[in-house]
Amino acid sequence: MKTIIYFYHQHQTFIFSALSNLLKMTEENCTLENVHSYEAITLTKLNKLPKSTTWKGKRVFGVPLRVYQQTTGQILPIPITNALQYIRLHAGKCDGLFRKPGVKSKIERLRSQIETWNESSDESSLDSIKFDDYQPYVVADTIRQYFRELPECLIPPIITRLLCDLLKNLSQEDQLLAIRYSFFLLPDETREVLETILRFLLDISVRLGNSQVNCRSLARIFLPSVFQSFYDMHHTSSKILWWKWKKEKLDGISQENDRLILENCLMTMILNVDILCRVPSALSDELNLPLARKTKRLDELVRNACNGEFHIKKYISKNSEQFLQRLSTIKFKNIPTNIDSVNISIHKPSNSDENNLPIWKCSIDIPNTNVKQVYQRIVHDRYLWDKHVVESRTVEKIDDDKEIVQYVLNYLDLVPVRSFCEFRFSKKITSRSASDANAMLISAISIDHLQNHFLPGSMGITYKMHYYITPSPTQPGRTTVTQIACVDFSGRSTQWYENVYGCLLAHNLLSLRNTFTNTNPVRI
Repeated sequence: MKTIIYFYHQHQTFIFSALSNLLKMTEENCTLENVHSYEAITLTKLNKLPKSTTWKGKRVFGVPLRVYQQTTGQILPIPITNALQYIRLHAGKCDGLFRKPGVKSKIERLRSQIETWNESSDESSLDSIKFDDYQPYVVADTIRQYFRELPECLIPPIITRLLCDLLKNLSQEDQLLAIRYSFFLLPDETREVLETILRFLLDISVRLGNSQVNCRSLARIFLPSVFQSFYDMHHTSSKILWWKWKKEKLDGISQENDRLILENCLMTMILNVDILCRVPSALSDELNLPLARKTKRLDELVRNACNGEFHIKKYISKNSEQFLQRLSTIKFKNIPTNIDSVNISIHKPSNSDENNLPIWKCSIDIPNTNVKQVYQRIVHDRYLWDKHVVESRTVEKIDDDKEIVQYVLNYLDLVPVRSFCEFRFSKKITSRSASDANAMLISAISIDHLQNHFLPGSMGITYKMHYYITPSPTQPGRTTVTQIACVDFSGRSTQWYENVYGCLLAHNLLSLRNTFTNTNPVRI
């Protein structure tokens, strides 16, 4: 088995192969009598967002996962993540958790607090949401409401219908294989949130005692939150419980059978979540997926760039010159966003590009600062402005401005982390127009290292990471930070790199500025 996070270059081919194998299983195991006519399943349709009218004006509840991530930099709202953690801690003490209803007025109060937190986006406001003031049943109901009110469903209706037709005709082993294929068809943010829910429910079932029995009970409760009605695909109303919607005189027995199939499907997903998140061996062998992508050692990296010489200073000078040249020659397309004061643009790869990843460019002005202050904050205080960093250390200090660093990023609790090992260096850049106006360039590139084997999760690869720090050319007393980034996070889709990653970079720059200004203006 190879985990899903071990590949990128073959990602689109992998998705198409998973879809092709899933449809092939349907053709081979289902007769024409029990196979519904499917509309063409495409990645575009599976990644399509619901109409903005369904979530316009909302802040947390009812906002699509991708829109929330683009707007705030978080896949799940932090209060929802904290609520999941609170329930995990209290699961073993509460009988009938998720079955017994919470007090309606208290649920509304908690919802209001979560919405208010998102509006202010002030870290100190987290203290105002004290989950200990609420019964676990209230928090559990609020969590369930959040996932049920997502305008996009975690598993799309067309995949739900396909699974319903397919699973009733497969052996238990093939059922799991079909579910795994379906899991890989989901958008990145949906797949990670679904994995979080599955691991959360498995943990709850273990804490409650009999995991097998409790898994079925939890699967029954969370069924409407995961599977959307395949009967309301063309219905004009909002999402409804599929087993309550009768169409074409479908009898109650057939409805109940479909519900039981999906309930068993969700229970299987909970109990096999670790296997679910791994690439099936048959598919990896078919596509010849690599066990891992390789990066170069530092000496190999430097020698390749310096005609066989191990000359780090020469390598840094050459790399810096190439960066400044590309900064002025590469054409970037501006991307409109609602992220305040950050300019975002993208350069999409051509067929000749080695890694086939887009390059993002983000820039921001930071008031009342100088180049040295911003440089120190980026290099030494990343934990202040990048909330996804959970661990960071210097492996080897080569010089004052050259080092090998390792760090770990965690974008969502209960989901495997991503680790990086980089050669990071900095260089002073003197402006030709003003000799006293010095700029700083911070650059990083992934390298292979003996201690990489001890890093958790999967290894990401940094192909380009530059922070170009200059005095603002138009506003005295301000510092301009321009970030150029091209990073492989392992297992991400093209849609994620082109639609989401740039927004995450922009939010980090906004957080960097806020460490100097103490303001956090983020709104949906």
